[in-house]
Amino acid sequence: MKLARIAKPLRSVQVRVSLAGDLNVELERYASYYQQVHGDSVDSKALIPEILHAFLETDREFQAWSRSSGFNARPMGVPGASSDGTAKPQA
Repeated sequence: MKLARIAKPLRSVQVRVSLAGDLNVELERYASYYQQVHGDSVDSKALIPEILHAFLETDREFQAWSRSSGFNARPMGVPGASSDGTAKPQA
């Protein structure tokens, strides 16, 4: 499973999303899969930001573009890390 156990509360940004029926069914199936793998039940809506986060962090072309475009922000959820995911020395 690509998605790690959810260990922190969701961020305080709200986004309204409408899912096509088949995508919603797949998301609900993924929530069942998550429960089978981790033993914790999770609301399928709580998976959306986690899946998006995992997708953005593993998209190599996006990461390369971010570095080459001067977007030097730390990856989401990784304090003290550089844009390539490696640890930065603390000042």
